[in-house]
Amino acid sequence: MRIIRDFQSCPPESQGAVVALGNFDGVHKGHQEILDQCIAAARAYKVPAAVMTFEPHPREFFSKTHERLRLCSFRRKVALMEEMGIDTMFLVRFNRQFSSLSAANFVDEVLHQQLAVKHVVTGYNFAFGKNRTGTTDYLETRAHEFEFGFTACPPVQDDGGVISSSAIRHLLAGGEVKKAASLLGRPYVMEGRVRRGHQRGRSIGFPTANISLNRLFKPRFGVYAVRATINDGKAYDAIANIGVKPTVGGGEQPLLEVHFFDTSQEMYGKIIQVTAIDFIRDERKFDSLEALKAQIGMDCIKARGMLYAGA
Repeated sequence: MRIIRDFQSCPPESQGAVVALGNFDGVHKGHQEILDQCIAAARAYKVPAAVMTFEPHPREFFSKTHERLRLCSFRRKVALMEEMGIDTMFLVRFNRQFSSLSAANFVDEVLHQQLAVKHVVTGYNFAFGKNRTGTTDYLETRAHEFEFGFTACPPVQDDGGVISSSAIRHLLAGGEVKKAASLLGRPYVMEGRVRRGHQRGRSIGFPTANISLNRLFKPRFGVYAVRATINDGKAYDAIANIGVKPTVGGGEQPLLEVHFFDTSQEMYGKIIQVTAIDFIRDERKFDSLEALKAQIGMDCIKARGMLYAGA
């Protein structure tokens, strides 16, 4: 997939595409419907299938509390879209200048003049332009004016209602990774590069690969049964803790710690994808390292059972 950051000088071969607009955080089932329609239209027109997405997340940009919202890393979002069949990504730097662009100027300058779009696909509630004044009704009107196609996809629902990134975050905040997976259309994955830690886990017999969650959404703090994939592409059974390690005074920055059951290979500097299979228990402070060690031992037994059962 080609990533174009300077769409103001969009190469001719990437113009005239079918473009899906949105942030697509998590690339969940609702997003997949939008992308599928984008790809189908592009194949019918025999033009590239493209997305326009934004970095940073607009809600991150406007947030005064520095909330972490991302359901997946940018690297993973790109990979998921490429797997679906998207050819081009127009990556917009979401800054003060872009956020002040009016809805009219976005359509006139970006979609029409710079990208010369063939067709645009959005979600039913897509809003754009300064103060989010641009609506799907407005976009449909302007599409007729400039003679490009437009599709606003209806919401995708399950038994719990409309599938959305907010609904998935709510489930993850409660540790409900299985329900979150049903909305995502695949298991929930956290990804990051292994960094050096204090090796406290090694000192009590449970060495861990430590991953900073950085800008990713923080699920419920606690212990999870997981499967982790390293650079070699093989998935290993493991157990993971998300939290601040209160027993050893780990600090305020949450960390993902992964203890592998069946490999002892060196992982420092490698990128690991950690698939959450099930939630085991909340993170809590223990009276001693011995008590913590005993609990981790029991957690490992429970995690192995969950993973063996195909949980």
